[in-house]
Amino acid sequence: MPALLRFHRQVRRPARFLAACLTLAGALLGGAQTVPLPAASVPTDVPIVVLDEVLVQGRDDDEGYDPTGMGAREVELYEPPFANDLLLNDVPDDELSGELTLELGHAAGASPAELATGTDRVNLRGFPTPRLRNGFAQTGIPEVLDVERAEMIQGPLTPVLGLGAPGGIQNFVTARPRARPLTRVQLSVTSEDLRRARLETTGVTRPKKAWHRVALAWERKDGPETFATRETVSASVALTWKHSRAASTLVQVAYSGFEGNPSPGVPEYRASRNTPILGPYRPLADFHAYGPDSGVRRRTASASAQFEAQASRHVSVRASLVALTRELDEERFTKGEYLLDTGKFGGTREPQHIEQPLDALAAQAEATLRFAALGADHKLLLSLENIFVDYRREQRALTTADRTALLPADVRTFDPEAPNYFRPAYDPALYRRVITDREEETTYTGVALSERAAFAGGRLVATAGSRYDVVGLDLADHRAEAVRPRVSDSVEQVTWHAGANYIAVPRYVLVFANTSTAFEPSTRVDARTGRIQGNETTGGFELGAKGVLAERRVSYTAHLFSFVNENISRRNPLYNDPIADAALTQPELVAAGEERFTGGSVDVRAKLSVAWQFVFKTTYTRAITTKSPDLPEEEGRELTRLPRLTGGLTARYQVPDGRWKGLNASSTLTYVSGFVQTYETSNRAYLEYPDYTLVSLNTGYVLKRGRYTHNVGVSVRNLFDRDLLAQLARPGAGRELGMNYTLTF
Repeated sequence: MPALLRFHRQVRRPARFLAACLTLAGALLGGAQTVPLPAASVPTDVPIVVLDEVLVQGRDDDEGYDPTGMGAREVELYEPPFANDLLLNDVPDDELSGELTLELGHAAGASPAELATGTDRVNLRGFPTPRLRNGFAQTGIPEVLDVERAEMIQGPLTPVLGLGAPGGIQNFVTARPRARPLTRVQLSVTSEDLRRARLETTGVTRPKKAWHRVALAWERKDGPETFATRETVSASVALTWKHSRAASTLVQVAYSGFEGNPSPGVPEYRASRNTPILGPYRPLADFHAYGPDSGVRRRTASASAQFEAQASRHVSVRASLVALTRELDEERFTKGEYLLDTGKFGGTREPQHIEQPLDALAAQAEATLRFAALGADHKLLLSLENIFVDYRREQRALTTADRTALLPADVRTFDPEAPNYFRPAYDPALYRRVITDREEETTYTGVALSERAAFAGGRLVATAGSRYDVVGLDLADHRAEAVRPRVSDSVEQVTWHAGANYIAVPRYVLVFANTSTAFEPSTRVDARTGRIQGNETTGGFELGAKGVLAERRVSYTAHLFSFVNENISRRNPLYNDPIADAALTQPELVAAGEERFTGGSVDVRAKLSVAWQFVFKTTYTRAITTKSPDLPEEEGRELTRLPRLTGGLTARYQVPDGRWKGLNASSTLTYVSGFVQTYETSNRAYLEYPDYTLVSLNTGYVLKRGRYTHNVGVSVRNLFDRDLLAQLARPGAGRELGMNYTLTF
């Protein structure tokens, strides 16, 4: 791709960086020697006993053990004395966690079109949560392909892994080859026109030397809006090569293609042109404002190599090189609000074309030194990273003259009762009005050092660490009227963490406390000063307890937190003020916004018998704006689109034996408290959504026949058919029946 050719200036820097790191790892690996043992003194007068032949085999079913040699991160979760058996109960509940994550995503308010283009990052509101790929930073890289699972590093895991940030660190673990041959076929369909198919196979390429994995997946969703479609096709190939008992390399190639016509969401409405926006207009909930000829096409591909080695008894090394390229094109219309008095959309409606290509290259390496000193076991982690991202955004439209000449009047003034979706086919010579044409070349460089120490055989585990990051931005604005055609600047940030786990009651109660800071790299440039805005930072603390009860049949985690989000970039209220900015010296932006988050969570998991299991979790968050120079009326208010209380309960039953062994059933109850969608302003009316509760049911049957395992399941979401359109302006969220089948062999 042409954009990829521009990498030649930057690729050499990360490549040299990684080569140096791997050279160092190779030197350590090659320099590791076995110390010869002294010759034993063998008595000659003792009779020799000949034993029968004994067959010794290694087991590969232990937690955290991977015979392919690529399980270093998993091993740390189970490695004593830093980890302990109280942490082994920390197994995520995918069913309940998935329901809560889905509901929080809906509350965040992102439309299907925004989610498809990646322009809205659904996350815990206000937290600049760092993201990792297999334990390596993904700063500036918007996607991770072929994800097997997502982990949240927070609470008691911070001292174990030596990583910490307010609100946690999200680690995406990619799927990799496994030592045991396995093939899995998955099919599913729902009553809301969602279909999925997936094939995955992993096996031995060369015994005890190489393993492979191949996966294919397809997904399609139609509706609920007219013309709305979403289709995703993905494929991935991976190979693990074991160089020796102490070193392995994982190579992965993945592709994901999305094509569809996602809806821009429920249209908003006003009483008349100059009145405030009142909210979503529910009578048009199934109306697709972009029409049948709009759409999004996204193509993403990545290639990576990951190296892990035990360089010596005390030193382990990991390194990663990831290249990612993405092409994203979007055809859409401008959006206006529906006007009740005219029965039409306000403003002038026109088509637009958007392109957002992105290329990224990340080179990272880390080394862990294990040693004993001062009566404790230690792990010293040093990590280095260099990430280069080339991102371009081009947005084009028709000139005013062409818009008037080419678009009929009923396209420009849009009537949903008689919609005219006509749009000229895209041609750069026709779409001559350039709204945005900018290219950002961003380099993220970071170095981190952290220490973990386990005292008294692991009863006390403490960690402390710091990292230094530099963000360099070279921005080119190619518009003819650009005030600053070229901007180059850099910002730097130091963050840190400290924390500890203490086993208060051996085998039963662990308490933890952590404090940390983190930042969201800034690439926003002040139009007047030409400088990058300061990084948005978060700092605070968390503490809690984790333990087991009732002969270890019940485990719990209680967690309290308090974080402050600072340096939020806001518009300077004095910018262009006729008095305060008469000399045009005021910056456009000020990094002066501030938000405070306080709250806690409780997670309880109970396995009362072989047949019955229960999972309960709830989170309370009070988030308020404490500083807002551009909108002072926000100060003291709770953040919008963030429910104060969420919670859920899952009950699971499985037949333990007898004729119906393999039959299972579960039910999940999800609760989300009411929240403010928008506060009253000169342009918007106050809008608040009420609390709601949803119930889902799942039942399945597992049948084993020889080497084949069949798993058939039926699910019902929104069992009682709550009208979420009337309650939350959410279309297509009624009762949904789903069926799935999985074959494993």
